Amino acid sequence: MRCGRRVLKHALAAVALLAAVASATQASAGSVQRSVTNRNVTIETIVQFGNDVQPVTIEENSRINIARVIQIGGTGTVDATIIQNGTRNYANVIQVGGTTNTVIGQSGVSNTADITQIGNSTNALLLQIGDMNTGAVRQFGRFNWLAIFQFSR
Repeated sequence: MRCGRRVLKHALAAVALLAAVASATQASAGSVQRSVTNRNVTIETIVQFGNDVQPVTIEENSRINIARVIQIGGTGTVDATIIQNGTRNYANVIQVGGTTNTVIGQSGVSNTADITQIGNSTNALLLQIGDMNTGAVRQFGRFNWLAIFQFSR
């Protein structure tokens, strides 16, 4: 029964993701961008794929900020920068490319960042300022560079 619930949960998550991608507006060929903003919550999702993946910059300043970036590039460079200032900040980046670069800066009471990079060269910089900071980084490449700075308020 427990396994069945887990499968159902993952299936529902997949359906929700497909629905979000289907209803999102096209930013350009090979990319999908969806964002929702009010003064309390900002949610931004960007998905890019193809050989000509463009750099992504997200800046969020609501009480609750959620940013998700998925970049599947060819052999070139993929770049993502996320800046979040709020009470609760969540950032998730998944990158595949020849060179992957991620910069995340978060300032708030509760900050969570999750980075996954696959490429020949992977580079990540994570700065978190707040009382409850959580960061996870996975890098799969020949040349990996990572710096994490976590400060309490």
